[in-house]
Amino acid sequence: MRVNFINFSDPKDHKYFLLTGGEFILKQDAIKKILQKLADDKFTEKVSISHDELDTIQEIISRNIGGSLFQENLIIHIKHTSGKFPEKIKYLLEDAQIFQSSNIALIIESSIEKTPASGPWISNFDSYGLIINCSKLKVMDEKIWLKRQLDFLPKDLLPIFGGSIFQNNEANLLGQKNEVALLKLLFLNEHIIHESNTDHMIFGSGISAFELEDLLIQRNFKQALKTINYMREQDHQNSAPIIWIIAKVINSCLESLKATNKKSALIKSGVWASKINLYLDLMKRAKTKEFLKLNEEMLKIDLINKGIIKAETWQQIDTVVLKLQDATASQT
Repeated sequence: MRVNFINFSDPKDHKYFLLTGGEFILKQDAIKKILQKLADDKFTEKVSISHDELDTIQEIISRNIGGSLFQENLIIHIKHTSGKFPEKIKYLLEDAQIFQSSNIALIIESSIEKTPASGPWISNFDSYGLIINCSKLKVMDEKIWLKRQLDFLPKDLLPIFGGSIFQNNEANLLGQKNEVALLKLLFLNEHIIHESNTDHMIFGSGISAFELEDLLIQRNFKQALKTINYMREQDHQNSAPIIWIIAKVINSCLESLKATNKKSALIKSGVWASKINLYLDLMKRAKTKEFLKLNEEMLKIDLINKGIIKAETWQQIDTVVLKLQDATASQT
C-alpha cells in the first residue's frame, strides 16, 4: 500500500514501513507515529542499521525471525541515506519470509525519491507493508501540514501566526517546526511544558521568550517598549516572536474577560499558574470592548506584513503596546 505523507495519519495494523523522499522533517513525524503505534503493540526493542552496516541485516533477521526463547518483539530500523536503493535491502525484501514473522517490525528510511513501478521487492512491500512518500510538499500541502502543527492555537490567532510562519519559512519545514516549538511554549500550560525546560528558548537578541510577556502583564510598559526597540535594532527583519507574545497576552485577556470564570479561561488559554494573578491584576479595570479593539489592531499587523495595508510593522507594534497600556490603566 502506498500513501503520500499528507494523507498519512495512522499506521493502523501495519508493521513494515518504507519511507521515501528527501524531506527529513516529514520522515521524523512519520517515524514518531510509527514508533508510538509499535510500542502500543509491545514492540519496544529496536536495532538501527546504517548504510555502512547493511552487511549485518541478514544475520540480525536470521537470529530473530520466528521468535526466540524469550519471544522479544524487535524493530529493525534501516537507514539508507544516499545513492541507489541498495541491492542488499532488495534481496532481503524479495524473500517474503521477512513479512511473515510475527515478532519483527521493519522501518526503512530511504533517500530515493521514487520507487519502481514493479519488481519482486517493491511488489512484496506493496502487498505486506506501507510505503510513505515523504518528498517535498506542494505549497497547499505545506500549508495543511503547518496548520496541523498549530492545532493548539485559538482559531482567531491562526491567521496571524500561521501566516507569518509560512511567509518567513516557505519550503523550510525545519524553520516552521522551530517557530511552532516557540509558540507551544507561549500557549501550552506548565502541565504540558515545564518551565525548567525552556531556558534555551532565546531570541536572536539574547532576550528570553518570556521576558517581554512578563513586562507586559506587570504593566511595565516603558521597559517593554525599550525591550522591543532593542530587539528591533538587533534583528529588524524578525518581528514575528514579538507579535506572537503580544497577541498571546491580548488573546488570553480577551478570552478571560468574556468568560464567567476568568481564572479557568486563563488556564485554558495556556497561561501558567505562576502568572494567573498577574493577568487578573492586569485586567482588573479593563473592558471587553477595549480588548476587542486591541485584537483588531493585532490583525492589522498581519495585513501589514502581507502588504494589504501600507504601514510599518514595528510602528504598529508600538501602537498596540501603548493602547494596551491605556486599556489596562487605572480608571479615575
